[in-house]
Amino acid sequence: MKKRDDIEELDEEIIDDEVVDEDEVIDDEIEELEDEPVTPKRKAKVKAGDRDVVINLNLAQNVGVNNDVRVKNDVRVKNKAVAQNKTKINNKVKVAIISSSAAVGVIAIALVVLFVILPLAGINIFKKKSALYYDETASYGLYFYGDDHNRVAADDSTTVDMKRASTSLSTSYYDPSKPTVIWFHGWENDAPGSPNDRYLMAGNDTRIEFPGYDCSYVAEMKAKGYNVATFQFQNVKEGDKNYAKDLALIFKYAVEDFNDTGYSLAYMFASEVVTIFGESYAKDITFVGHSCGGFVCTTTNYILQYMYNNGVFTNKHLIASRMMLADPYVNTLGDTMPTKVMGTNETLGDRSKCDFVQDMICSLHENSNVAIDVYFGMSGASKSFVKNAEKLAKVQQHCVLVDMTSVKKSLSNSFRAHVVTRDWVLASITADKLEDQNGDLAPSGACTNDEILGLVGNIYEQQYKGFNLALDSMKKVSDTSGFKW
Repeated sequence: MKKRDDIEELDEEIIDDEVVDEDEVIDDEIEELEDEPVTPKRKAKVKAGDRDVVINLNLAQNVGVNNDVRVKNDVRVKNKAVAQNKTKINNKVKVAIISSSAAVGVIAIALVVLFVILPLAGINIFKKKSALYYDETASYGLYFYGDDHNRVAADDSTTVDMKRASTSLSTSYYDPSKPTVIWFHGWENDAPGSPNDRYLMAGNDTRIEFPGYDCSYVAEMKAKGYNVATFQFQNVKEGDKNYAKDLALIFKYAVEDFNDTGYSLAYMFASEVVTIFGESYAKDITFVGHSCGGFVCTTTNYILQYMYNNGVFTNKHLIASRMMLADPYVNTLGDTMPTKVMGTNETLGDRSKCDFVQDMICSLHENSNVAIDVYFGMSGASKSFVKNAEKLAKVQQHCVLVDMTSVKKSLSNSFRAHVVTRDWVLASITADKLEDQNGDLAPSGACTNDEILGLVGNIYEQQYKGFNLALDSMKKVSDTSGFKW
C-alpha cells in the first residue's frame, strides 16, 4: 500500500501549503501514478486542466480518484479563499484611500473657513477669551447717579449723589429694567471753577455765555426714565492722581497700559459694562463722549464689539447701540500716539488718531449697527475729521455729521464752543425733536436709534444763534464747505 501512503502524504502537504498552484499539484500527482504498471484493462483517462492523462486505476479505484478530486477541491477552495482575501484587502485599501482623500478635503475646507473666512468676518475662534478686568475699589471707573440731584457749585463744594458701580447697587442708582446713558468726560484740569464733567451739570461756561440757562442733565434724564452713569478717570477722590490732566497721555491710556494695571482704560471700562450689566440686560445703552472722551468712548465700544465677536459675552445689548460724539478731539495737538489696542490683536500701524476713530466708527456701524451722530464745535478739536475729503467720504457713510454753526457765532471765544457743544448735546437728549429746513426730522439726542440710522450719510448745520433747543433747527447741506472753523 505504498502508493496509498504516498498520496495521503502528498494530500497533507497540499493542504498545509498556504498558496497552491492547482496545475502544479495535479502534474506532480500524475507523475507519481504513472510510475505504476499500466494494463489496458485498468487504465482510463483523467481530465487534468486541458490535458488527458493516463493514470493507474488500481489506485484510482481505492484512493486515486477520491484524492484527485479532493486535491482539486482543496486547491480550488484555498485559491478562492486567497483570492477573496486579496479582494477584501484591495477593497479595504481602496476605502482607506477614498476615506483619506475625503478627510483631506474636509480638513482643507475647515482650514479655509477657520483661517480665511471667519477672520475676514472679524471672528477668530482660536483667540483666547479675554479676561475681564474689573476693580470696584478703584476710584476710576463707572459711577451711577442717584435721585438726589444737587447742583454742584463752581468750586466743587457740593456733594453729588453718585456711587461707584457694583453688582449690589440699589435700583435708585441702577435699574436693569431701564435704558442707560453713560457719559465720558474729556480733558480735565485742576483749576478752580473748571467745568467738572463728572457731575453732568450745565457747565459754568454755558451759564456765563447764556445767562438764565440752568439745567441738571441727570435730573432731566432720570425723569425721562434713564439710568445715568459716567466713566471717570480724573481725581475722583481727594489725593487721587488726575489721569485726565495730561492731554498727551489720554489717548495712550485709552488703548495701552493704564496706571500699570496691564489693561487699557477703554478695556477696563468695557469690562465694567460686561460685569455690571451682564448677560440678562435687555435695554439700550447710549454712550455720550466729549472731546477726548469721544476717543475713549468710541474705543470702549469698539473693544466691547471685539469681546462679543470673540465670545467673552453673548448679550449684544452690551455694545452701546448709540454713540453721540460731542466735539470729539481727534487732532494731533499734544498727542502721544500708541502703537496697539491692548486686549486685542490689533496694531495701529501708521494710522493717525483721526484715522483710527474713523475706522472704529465705520466698523461699529457696519458690523454692530450702532447709530452714531457727531457734533462739531471748536475747530481745534475736530477740524481734521472733516477736512480730508477722502477720509470724510469714507466715514460719512456710517454716521450723521452736524456742525454747530450758529452756536459758535454767538460765543465770545471759540474755545467755549467746545464745552457749549457738549451741553447742547446733553440737553438735546431730553428736549423735543428738531426739524430741518424742509420740515423733515433732523438729528439730535432726542432721536431714536432707528431715526439716526435713517439719517446716516447726511450732513447738517445747526441754525439757532444761541442756546435754546425749543427754538433751534437744522439745515441739511450737501457737503461740509459751510462748516465754520
